[in-house]
Amino acid sequence: MTDLQHNSDAQAKERHSVAIFGGTFDPIHNGHLRSAIEIKEALGVSELRLMPSHRPPLRGAPGAESRQRLAMVNAAICGEVGLFSDDRELKRDGPSYTVDTLRDLRVEMGEAVSLTVVMGSDAFNQLHRWQDWQSLFELANVLLLHRADHPVAAQADVDQFTAARRVTDVCSLKTMSAGGFYELGLIQLPISATDIRQRLASGRSIRYLVPDAVASYIAEHGLYTMKDIGNPV
Repeated sequence: MTDLQHNSDAQAKERHSVAIFGGTFDPIHNGHLRSAIEIKEALGVSELRLMPSHRPPLRGAPGAESRQRLAMVNAAICGEVGLFSDDRELKRDGPSYTVDTLRDLRVEMGEAVSLTVVMGSDAFNQLHRWQDWQSLFELANVLLLHRADHPVAAQADVDQFTAARRVTDVCSLKTMSAGGFYELGLIQLPISATDIRQRLASGRSIRYLVPDAVASYIAEHGLYTMKDIGNPV
């Protein structure tokens, strides 16, 4: 191997890498945070961005306002190395389409950065309904997280499309700017944002389900009253 080839290989392995972990975070809880840390460690990415969605196209309206959900995310990750918030979807007036977000990120970051979008099996099972879903793989890698409450059951065309892009190990995604696919199982804490909202509406404690800073913010702003019960996670 020549020095030029060696340097090229080293640069590919050391390319800047970013993972996007989206959700309504209504509210963000310890299950989200534990998954975020495990995702960052498994991928070995330079940064993991938690990205609150403004208006999820396939879900109901969140119980808390966008600015409040962002504030809770910021409170939850304060001081956690490698975790950041990204508010770009909250600045849109319309629904939050992931493909538009990835296009924005590519313009901002360039083509060389390894970009991976993370989705749970519940979202993956609905991937055929996403806006321009095939283009996701032109813009980023996709990391599928297994959820015990949502076994993987995607449509046949999605299975066929992703099978052709599957890589052999999760670390390979870090060396690719886009186009890779991998499935990952995590230690998942059985915590639900819906359950948290219901507990708050009925006056029960949410201690140890969310960070103390998030619990304090919820109490200070009087979030999640009876009218919010039933909104999706």
